[in-house]
Amino acid sequence: MPDLEKPDVIFREEQRLLQVLKHVDMVLEVLDARLPFTSRNVRLRAMLAEKNVIILNKADLAERNITDCWLGFFLREGRPAFPFSAKNPTALKNLEKKIMQQRPGNLKFNRPLRLIVAGIPNVGKSTIINRLAGTYALKTGARPGITRGPQWIRLRAGWEMLDTPGLLYPYLRNENSKLALTAIGALEGVDAPPAEDVARWLINCIASRNELKRRFLRAYLLDTAITPDFELLLQQIGRMRCSLGPGGLVDLHKTANLIINDFRRGVFGRISLEEPDLTGTLEGG
Repeated sequence: MPDLEKPDVIFREEQRLLQVLKHVDMVLEVLDARLPFTSRNVRLRAMLAEKNVIILNKADLAERNITDCWLGFFLREGRPAFPFSAKNPTALKNLEKKIMQQRPGNLKFNRPLRLIVAGIPNVGKSTIINRLAGTYALKTGARPGITRGPQWIRLRAGWEMLDTPGLLYPYLRNENSKLALTAIGALEGVDAPPAEDVARWLINCIASRNELKRRFLRAYLLDTAITPDFELLLQQIGRMRCSLGPGGLVDLHKTANLIINDFRRGVFGRISLEEPDLTGTLEGG
């Protein structure tokens, strides 16, 4: 991932994407269903014109009712959007059907539909390509930026897809954006806030909603309240999960990472980190 504090680097990457867009009919814009607004490259909307279909990936980790609100949000924008979960055995067929419904009607010479996948790091671009291709030929993983050079992929439906990893980067609107993107694994390295700050932010999000709070407490066998003393809470969780360092003391950094990873794995159940209101503006996140 390039230095997100250097706009010229990001601009060059966006220019590369603009060149590629000339050769494709449709863009599958992949967002994280838990964080659709913040996991979206806001500059991409103007670049894509009417070519993009939005995929809310990892929908199994997001709250269904909030995901439905996001589908309505993008529909009002005039952008087709569909939830997707690689764990759902029927999701692939549904996605292929919806792509066909959006297929441009003016393709020349009856050639295959040409697609491109776009999105910020670690929203699941390669996983979606692998499902569409019916193979695991592409290397995938939880580390942002694991995919390298662009390549054409022949898909099951006879379409062609160009994978362009690393071309889009998150727009860091504020500190909350950094915390949220780090929580879902889309930001790492020098750009990412410390794990302790991310864990504190996540816990504050969870503690503000009763059902989420109950799930969190059950996951760590805690009492009926989340203590506002963050270090004490880490001590409690660290001891329960044997997250210990030298001398048998709780490793607070390790425990903070444990909480983040539990969130990413869905240990606390479905959690959405932001939602739109009925007027189409953003709430939360």
